[in-house]
Amino acid sequence: MTRRLLTGLALAAACLLLLATPAGAHVDLEPGEATAGATVTLTFRFHHGKDGTATTALEVQLPAGASVVDLPESSAPGFAGEVDDATRTVRWSGGSVPDGTEARFPLVVTLPTEPGVALFPTIQETEAGDLAWISLDEGEGEDQSPAPRLTLLADPDATTSTTTAAAPAPTTATSERALPGTT
Repeated sequence: MTRRLLTGLALAAACLLLLATPAGAHVDLEPGEATAGATVTLTFRFHHGKDGTATTALEVQLPAGASVVDLPESSAPGFAGEVDDATRTVRWSGGSVPDGTEARFPLVVTLPTEPGVALFPTIQETEAGDLAWISLDEGEGEDQSPAPRLTLLADPDATTSTTTAAAPAPTTATSERALPGTT
């Protein structure tokens, strides 16, 4: 009885792992949140290709209001990055990341100034075709391909008011009667 129970539990755990694997396939963005308007290093990372094939390029579109400050070297050998300011895209190509190997692509950007969620639609090119991580939905699954996203927080050091209150005019009192000890 115990042996059957353990075998059943092991089989159930294996099924859960197999079902969970596709949901883990996506491009992650680190960090998950930053201050709106700040200049930060964002890192796009993945550890998979499509259908077991290698990744050959990664293209990221920046949200409106974001701009590239620097393009550091990626962790993947052979890749070179280029920035297209007109389309607000950054593309890394020229290398090959085998399926199952983690790769990191850093990017220093100045973020949009408005708090909220900023999306970074991403195309991952592989030997078996493209993976389009462009969905606005955060859900995962076979039909979901969520775009990497970053929560932009309000600047805690920003002033909350742009108007200044006028200081009250000083009041003076005058008296016509003589004070004791004066002439």
